[in-house]
Amino acid sequence: MLRDSRRSFGWWLALGGMLCSVAVTTPADAQRRQGGGGDDEEFYDDEEAAGDDEEGGDAEEEDEEALDEEEEDEDAPAADGDEERAPAAPAVPEEVAAQRRARRFVLHNTTVGATGGFRVMSAALPPRGTFRVQLATEFHTTSEFLEAGDENDHIGGTLSVNYMPTDWLETFLSIASYANSNPMESPTLFQVLGDTVLGVRGAYPVVPWLHVGGGAALHLLNAVGDIGVVFGSTSFSLHANGTADLRELQNPLPLMINLHLSYYFDNSSGLVEDVEARRRDAVSDPEAEELWRISRIERFALGVNRVDTFTLGLGVHAPFAVMENFHIVPIAEFTLGVPANRQGFKCLEPLPDSGDDSCLDLEGAGAFPSHLVLGVRVLPPAPIRGLSFHLGVDIGTTGVGSPVRELAAVAPYNVLLGVAYAYDPQATGVRVVERTVERRVEVPATPPPRGRIRGLVTDQASNQPIPRAIISFPGRELTALAAGPDGRFVSYEIDPGEVQMAVSAPLYFDGTCTATIAAAGGDVEVACPLRPTPRVGSIQGSVRDDSGGALAAANVTIIGPDGAQVGVTLSDAAGSFTRADLAPGRYTIRVEAEGFLSKAAVVEVVAQQAATVAIDLRRRPRRAQVVVQGRNIRILRQIQFETDSAEIRAVSFPLMEEIADVMIRNPQACRIEIQGHTDNTGGNEHNMTLSQNRAESVRTWLIAAGVAAERLTARGYGPTRPLVPNITAGNRARNRRVQFVITEQGDACAPAAVPAVPAPGTGLTDPNVGRGTGGATGTIGGGDDEEEE
Repeated sequence: MLRDSRRSFGWWLALGGMLCSVAVTTPADAQRRQGGGGDDEEFYDDEEAAGDDEEGGDAEEEDEEALDEEEEDEDAPAADGDEERAPAAPAVPEEVAAQRRARRFVLHNTTVGATGGFRVMSAALPPRGTFRVQLATEFHTTSEFLEAGDENDHIGGTLSVNYMPTDWLETFLSIASYANSNPMESPTLFQVLGDTVLGVRGAYPVVPWLHVGGGAALHLLNAVGDIGVVFGSTSFSLHANGTADLRELQNPLPLMINLHLSYYFDNSSGLVEDVEARRRDAVSDPEAEELWRISRIERFALGVNRVDTFTLGLGVHAPFAVMENFHIVPIAEFTLGVPANRQGFKCLEPLPDSGDDSCLDLEGAGAFPSHLVLGVRVLPPAPIRGLSFHLGVDIGTTGVGSPVRELAAVAPYNVLLGVAYAYDPQATGVRVVERTVERRVEVPATPPPRGRIRGLVTDQASNQPIPRAIISFPGRELTALAAGPDGRFVSYEIDPGEVQMAVSAPLYFDGTCTATIAAAGGDVEVACPLRPTPRVGSIQGSVRDDSGGALAAANVTIIGPDGAQVGVTLSDAAGSFTRADLAPGRYTIRVEAEGFLSKAAVVEVVAQQAATVAIDLRRRPRRAQVVVQGRNIRILRQIQFETDSAEIRAVSFPLMEEIADVMIRNPQACRIEIQGHTDNTGGNEHNMTLSQNRAESVRTWLIAAGVAAERLTARGYGPTRPLVPNITAGNRARNRRVQFVITEQGDACAPAAVPAVPAPGTGLTDPNVGRGTGGATGTIGGGDDEEEE
């Protein structure tokens, strides 16, 4: 399915050459087609076409004009070289030629300008010299389409024209503009103005009822939200067409079948190369494509694909007459796009249940774009010859619910509306009549009073100005305005009365405001507040071991400001982890890994920003120095302080980290009192203050290491609770201590949303984590000068 683009281009170029060689006929063939044809699509039955009143007298006028032209040609002198031209084809009766030209004349455009139905081109072409124009629109409103909970609105318009310089060659042009709105993306609104298609194609009648043809088109894509071609996105398509008009059979059937094959060299990804490059440079992990690739909403809104497409289209028309000069043509079409040529794009397989877009190789045919179009074209008995209307619905059959990174999603449906007009200079004729007309010119009176609107766009919550908001005027043919850096704008001059304005800005919900211009005119001031959309931020972190190396496969638990668990993930090979779409607030990041002490950190998430955090884990000691025993937490070594000070010495930091690890892994011990004790040396008041300060110092250190502050209280008892009599130096050293007492414990007091940390690699709580077998006192020593062995 995925071929090299140069090889594909060569095959299509060869096919285009064969089609063009068939289309370029001899002069005799060209004259034969110009004389009567009968080989192109028609919207009238043969029996009706032979009637006297088919076009309300137009056919008779055409016959008379054709006879006059023939007589003038006979009287005119022969052109140079006429003696050497090929013998003319057998003459076709003027009446038959006029009827056939009238039937071919009423063909109309597809959305790209070429003749056909809604999407599928026809190999039957209109007569030489005719011109046709069509204005078409498509729109849909859907929910739960591209993202859960989204509301997607899409509307587009196409102006297409074509011209027939000869009977076998058609030139066409279309200009398309469209807009897509989805509140799940920022910005909410994407607009594309002026995508242009320029094309040419030829056709040839193999037999009266069978036509074949082919051509090519150049697709010029415009910058998003601006007018200007992005040449790096210029695309190219090759076409092959066939039409079977079963009404030309000996036993005619009111049925026409169109077959369309095309190959589209799609370079639309060039529209977003610069955007993705800037996003990639701004993230810390370029390998995580979901952080910088455009989203599925952006791909759909801009029509961006990363592969070429081979398209097969089949269309069926069933023209029939309701009454004289009133025809209805039901149309059914099906198109299937088969992706080809990845253009060097490599899709990284998404993680299971990550919500990221899938890859084309994984989704297969379910992601191929296909459409079923059902509709009708109506040619009313209007006084304007060549006028037609169409109504249809374009239903997405595949490619709707399987978003892949290589393709834009297919809309579930689009409503199609349009009006077209065909012009035939030979059928209408043009006469120049000179008349002398006396006209009375009156000097216009003083213009009526008008006024302007002076407005200010503000944030509804903070009342701050919103710069560069867009102000449009629904129901009025006025170009939208942009507010200045100070949020202010001044409208055009408008007639008196009520004026409705629609206001939009990035990061805000769309809003409206109303102003009333007085009957006497003059300026009026108005405030237009907008409600801000939810602000979210992200966390980008890294995990390293005590030697500074990246630590992969570490369990990372993220706990929100309300204590609820937001998510659990693993660090990647580079030790990195990421979490997006977080509401602003303080988040706790808890990290654990096999063979390392667990650690927690607190980060502040700010809207529209990425909070960064680096967490270093220390390897777990071979022999545990901290144990949980009953209602106490006991360590087997002392915490060392500076002499007569509450400052913890660096030599005790590893012990402190092990204490924090035990507390983090045992959240059922939800209230812990840190008790400071001294011996009886020195004054009582001094010892009470020193013991309180040391307990506070331990509490502060543990909070910084990630233990929840609400779990810890600090209290100094001075010399009032000695373990042993203060009669020897050894006894006094034992009495100088900091003790941890669990005052509340059990599952009832542990937050339900923050479960105990699972043992690495098991997903289950390990009841032996942080527990030991020694001691019964549950104390932590606190010597002033030296460590007790």
